[in-house]
Amino acid sequence: MAGNKKKNGGLINRLIVGREKSEGYARASLPSNRWELFWDIFKGRFGKLFILNILMLLFFIPLFALLFFRYVALMNFGASYPFNQPFGVGFQSLPSMTGYAENITFTVDTMMYLFLPIVAMIASVGVAGGAYVIRNMVWTEGIFVSNDFWRGIKQNIRPMLTIALLYSLVFYLIISAVGMIGYLSAFNPSFKWLLTILEVFSYLILALFSIMTMHMIAMCVTYDLKFTQLLRNSFLFTVGLCPQNVFFFALGAIPFILLMLGSFFMGLGIIAVMVMGLSLPLLVWTDFCHWGYDKFINDKVPGAQKNRGIYEKVKESDSGALKQYREQLALTGRSSLASKPIKPITDDELTIAELPTSFNRSDIEKLNASKKAIYEDHEKYVQEHKDDPEFQPTEMEKELEKEKEERQKRIEKAKKELSKRNKE
Repeated sequence: MAGNKKKNGGLINRLIVGREKSEGYARASLPSNRWELFWDIFKGRFGKLFILNILMLLFFIPLFALLFFRYVALMNFGASYPFNQPFGVGFQSLPSMTGYAENITFTVDTMMYLFLPIVAMIASVGVAGGAYVIRNMVWTEGIFVSNDFWRGIKQNIRPMLTIALLYSLVFYLIISAVGMIGYLSAFNPSFKWLLTILEVFSYLILALFSIMTMHMIAMCVTYDLKFTQLLRNSFLFTVGLCPQNVFFFALGAIPFILLMLGSFFMGLGIIAVMVMGLSLPLLVWTDFCHWGYDKFINDKVPGAQKNRGIYEKVKESDSGALKQYREQLALTGRSSLASKPIKPITDDELTIAELPTSFNRSDIEKLNASKKAIYEDHEKYVQEHKDDPEFQPTEMEKELEKEKEERQKRIEKAKKELSKRNKE
């Protein structure tokens, strides 16, 4: 019964605080690089990543609803305009359809995306909690998903709301500009090359700011920065790590890329988004960002810890920590237990007498006699082996002992001089 209670207690403890805070967890089992850390979290905490994804999806429902209403509006406008319908009853003959499709897209986008700041700030609440939980996972800290999710919201809600508001405004301006460029290009075919360059440039700015936003999200849950510092540092990371940014941004966006491929892949994309569509991008990006922080930031930040979540595996001969430990051990000398003989516990005849449940004076005398026999046997062993070479003090220990005696003599001398001055 006691064993079952212990097993149940361990199971509940692992469910609540995670494997990392259990007694059997070894820091030496941590992965040795960021790739191994990613796979370790992905395989070992898949269930927690799924739960975290569901929590964040709840806050993304208004954003998904806005995108759905935009799609419905485009379909309704397309059905009401005679693009492909035969002219006749109910349809007027129009001289030209040039610019109608571009005008519809521009009108719908400028109308629908007016609500983007509101739904983006609602979604940022979920991102605040999710980014905090993912950060703790990358740091290999024990987590309780729901508890840490709300703690993350409480700690990071203000910068996340600001980031969401700024991104939604930039997104609205760029999408409106792209819609206007498309409308103008329909009526100015001679300048289409210039307008195409402007359109591509607008999309590049949006991509650049999207990566900056991802860096701001990762930074605000890791460091305590002012918003101006957040903007500056995220811009430097976006420009300085351009190839890596593009690769890891695309890697994290795999569920949404599948969703846009259509046909069979759309079904896989929907499943991937429901299972890990938000937690996977955060995990990939946070893991990548902490590699950058270790390389460029943490050495310059007082108190910042490098390589959190990973364990540097080194050979014993190359370990600086082991060398430093041996040097300190040589300077301090051996402990008092290591410098005196200790008899191995091998004698079966020397045992401590056990007291029965009901005992008397003679039982106590037997117990004391057995203890005395063990003590005398040990002292006899010490006297027999005290002159063995391995128990003799080393030259360094002799010097340390000599320095200790001289220091004690100086202390005694100073005390005597002080007492004489007090008497005078």
